[in-house]
Amino acid sequence: MNKFKLFSKAAIVGILTLSLAACGGGEKQGASSAASGKNEAKVDFPTKPVQMIVPFSPGGTTDSAARALAAVANKYLPNEQSVTIINKDGGAGTIGMSDVVQAKGDGYTIGMATSGPITIKTHSKEVAYKPEDFKPVIQVVATPNVLVVKADSKIKNFDDWMEYVKSNPGKFTYGTSGAGLTQHITMENVQVKTGLKTKHVPFKGGAPALTALLGGNIEGALVQTTEGLPHIQEGTLRPIWISGTFKPDELKDVPLLTEKDIDVEPDVWTGIVAPSSVPDEVVTILHDAFKKGLEDPSVIEAFNKIGADPVYKSTEDFQSIIDNDYKVNGEVLKAIGIK
Repeated sequence: MNKFKLFSKAAIVGILTLSLAACGGGEKQGASSAASGKNEAKVDFPTKPVQMIVPFSPGGTTDSAARALAAVANKYLPNEQSVTIINKDGGAGTIGMSDVVQAKGDGYTIGMATSGPITIKTHSKEVAYKPEDFKPVIQVVATPNVLVVKADSKIKNFDDWMEYVKSNPGKFTYGTSGAGLTQHITMENVQVKTGLKTKHVPFKGGAPALTALLGGNIEGALVQTTEGLPHIQEGTLRPIWISGTFKPDELKDVPLLTEKDIDVEPDVWTGIVAPSSVPDEVVTILHDAFKKGLEDPSVIEAFNKIGADPVYKSTEDFQSIIDNDYKVNGEVLKAIGIK
């Protein structure tokens, strides 16, 4: 009996020892599997082409910027994947942006957005999405706006313009690329801040507005500097003031509104956004690839051809710009009674 008891005790100890060893081995194996799982959790993205929706027709600043970046995307995206451009214009950019919002949140559908459809049109009940429905990826372009008049206009500079508009309330007619877009809201903001009164004439784009100005149908046009600069350089139009946070070297002698103590400085920004449901890891991959693309010499050259410079803002900074513009534009829209 004693021998049996001793054997039993020895057997039990042996079994326990083997069990503990097995558990220890299992823990090590489990830790190894967890580490392996962590490595496997790294997002393999993209594994197919990415679709970028441009909410405007081909040929404009937004479309040109998108195509320049798409042309080099396979150099910087993992797996050498490409980016295809899909133009979906209409609704002042809101139709294309609606498609972005409704896309699957896997990162394979993104949009090249501008400030109007994201921070102005979103104050309207007619638009089904809000800024928070997007996740900013990267800002790639920022363009100031410039007020131009014909070269033979009696308005020679900022002071002349102020005097004329003050003396003739509601008489100065100016064209923009459309009602409720950045240029229109900019002038409305100027009027709120100064008490001036002008008459807005909306067009379907900056080019038609400039054509009307050159034809003598309106007295001025508020357009992006990239649109007005060619006419300024050829001597057919004269710049009066610039609204924005900076001014191009070619227009360094033209005053910013802020230099005239008018606190209006929105740029027309262009940047890449994704549906809000896209994982942060995917956004980071897209951001890093497009940031490298923005530094590519061929992209810089393409931007220069349209009179734009790459203006990089990180995901976080881009979000801050969107939040601020949405707030400011909402205040302006409310002040002028069209919110």
